[in-house]
Amino acid sequence: MLDVRRLRILVAVVEGGSFTAAANRLRLTQSAVSQQMSVIEREVGMSLLKRLPRGVELTPAGEVLAAHAKSLFGELSAIEQEVRSFGSEPAELRIEAFATAGVELLPPVVKAFREQHPDVRLRLSATHGDDAFSRLREGAAHVVLVWGYDFAPQPVDRGLRHVALPDDPLHVVLPLDHPLVDAEEVALADLSGEQWVTRTHRAPYEQAYETMCRIAGFEPRVTFRAADYQSLQGLVAAGMGVSLVPRLSLAAHRKDLADRPMAGRGFARRVTAVTLPEAQRSKPVADFLETLRFSAGAE
Repeated sequence: MLDVRRLRILVAVVEGGSFTAAANRLRLTQSAVSQQMSVIEREVGMSLLKRLPRGVELTPAGEVLAAHAKSLFGELSAIEQEVRSFGSEPAELRIEAFATAGVELLPPVVKAFREQHPDVRLRLSATHGDDAFSRLREGAAHVVLVWGYDFAPQPVDRGLRHVALPDDPLHVVLPLDHPLVDAEEVALADLSGEQWVTRTHRAPYEQAYETMCRIAGFEPRVTFRAADYQSLQGLVAAGMGVSLVPRLSLAAHRKDLADRPMAGRGFARRVTAVTLPEAQRSKPVADFLETLRFSAGAE
């Protein structure tokens, strides 16, 4: 009989890509993770992971076991949530979302949902980076909102349900004294000689701005890398350079800079709501997703 705790460690190793990442996430030592992986390999009688100089890679047997483990944890979480619905505690819906979703996308959804379900306690929190899908399987979240750039889409996890929402297009932002400020649209290639303020991103999008500029045919001169879109817009308004920002981050509509749609080939963030496949058994989850799709204008 396979130990469920070891299967959780295996999934953490697979999703993190290394023993170190799994150890950090699970608050274990790297040696403990390595030992548990050796134990599970002895239990199944075959190698599950290829130890590489940087990280690990699944063997064919490891791929099968990891896929079944992910499915198992999703089913266990769904069972737990369904059983808890019979308890005396008020129902709770836990949503995790990326920061800019809270500016414009989520507020009308939250308002409508609370009117539909005044008896359901709604909890919102920021996504936890690479752990987002694991938190679904562990029952820590019921719905997670994530995004990925259209020029380098993230692989789809077949063990989860992905609900596509309308894309979040990137806009050009300019200081008010820029020569192109009166244009209705701005082509990215027209900014090839400019200084750029960019946004720092986690893997795999560390070079996102450079990639978009290269697709447009030039190498950007980056003068500053901001930690968030609010700082980025402030630096553009101060004349430090030009930049690109997702439309959702512009809901506040600063008056000291200009934003314009991209002309020609533009870029966008693909926004997705992710749940466990079994989540549809929960009426609050199903209603939240339907409200989200309707509010966002999804087809």
